[in-house]
Amino acid sequence: MIPQLFNRQKNVAADPATYLNSLAQKLGMENLMQRFTEDYTFSDGIRLHLDLIVSGKSAPTLVFIPGTAVYSACYAAFMAQLANEGYNVIGFDPRGHGRSGGMRGNYTIPELVRDTQAVITYALQHFSPEVSVVGCSQGGIVAFYTAATDDRIKSAVCQNFADLGDPTVPRILARFPNFAHYTRHVCYYLSQVLPNMPVPIASYANLSREKVRHFGNVNRFLKQDPLSIRWVRFRTLRSLMFTKLPQLPEHIKTPLMVLQPGNDNIFPVSYTQQLFNRLTCLKRLHIYQGFTHTMMFDHPHEVAQPVVRWLAEIHPRYGQPE
Repeated sequence: MIPQLFNRQKNVAADPATYLNSLAQKLGMENLMQRFTEDYTFSDGIRLHLDLIVSGKSAPTLVFIPGTAVYSACYAAFMAQLANEGYNVIGFDPRGHGRSGGMRGNYTIPELVRDTQAVITYALQHFSPEVSVVGCSQGGIVAFYTAATDDRIKSAVCQNFADLGDPTVPRILARFPNFAHYTRHVCYYLSQVLPNMPVPIASYANLSREKVRHFGNVNRFLKQDPLSIRWVRFRTLRSLMFTKLPQLPEHIKTPLMVLQPGNDNIFPVSYTQQLFNRLTCLKRLHIYQGFTHTMMFDHPHEVAQPVVRWLAEIHPRYGQPE
């Protein structure tokens, strides 16, 4: 029964373009969506869907990594704000998400880092060597891990980040913190015997608490969205609980900007501040007072403004379209 439910989770809509057009109309974003072109690249043989706004071949490129369960087009308004400043923007759907290939909800953090690196390679092949990555939520964690892995990027911008190898983190970020220690060990065991067994995302993240405009909350959006996922695999959950950073935060050299919603229900401000204080690279922390976890969707213009100022410092010779 559970696998059947998982497979009915609208793996990929039969006609994703029709659905996205209807969603754009509902959100009043028809003109915005027309600015994007589509392309693809491959990671580990898996086809990754790309959404692009091209400002100029010599302009810097921002690779955007979406958050848990969703896909690039969900952040179209935020990506467009960055493109308005003269940057090329490439959003991608990671493996198992959106319009990309791969088993739905089946991924690990190292695999998402390789997906990001594949898109970085695409950017370097098509545009200038000036590339930064930007990620939201789980995508912010992936951007952080990419910064610790790939020295080709000039900076990483992370809405939320975490060191998943720290055994205290599951208790900090878990939906049920009092059971986090027990759950961690059970998950590790089950991921060995049933690695592809589906696990509802709602079991570890309270998506009903995350308000989002037009839909009420994230859980309601995911239920009606044919491109989103609502389940992951046990191997995925193990990766989210155990994957160590490739190097200590103190040793990361890539410049990092961290974006933190002041009213985030998933990532506490105190944890973000603690991890940020360990960084010794060029860094900046911007706390958006009063904003929630869905701020990139709800407040794209306001969130983009500090990011644009950071990027102007990272890519000082660029920023204007050809």
